[in-house]
Amino acid sequence: MSLPSSDPVAAKTDTPTAGSNGDVLVQYVVLRRDLIDAWPLGSVVTQGCHASVSAIWSHKDDPHTLQYCSPQNIDSMHKFCFWGHVGNT
Repeated sequence: MSLPSSDPVAAKTDTPTAGSNGDVLVQYVVLRRDLIDAWPLGSVVTQGCHASVSAIWSHKDDPHTLQYCSPQNIDSMHKFCFWGHVGNT
């Protein structure tokens, strides 16, 4: 997602406002496809949840993370989950 501001300083320091340009913030979660056959489903889900929370916590002061977790957006957080392959397969 690109930021609407052409001023690089403003782009780094301004807190984005929900719906200001129609963009929706999305968190992508990529899970290893090989684990679904080797691990119990609950363990794979737990790993995805851990990765999601870890990413948010690691970037808790980022303006986009603050917007994503804001009270007005808390009930409409968007996530996409992808299955990835390991290695050359």
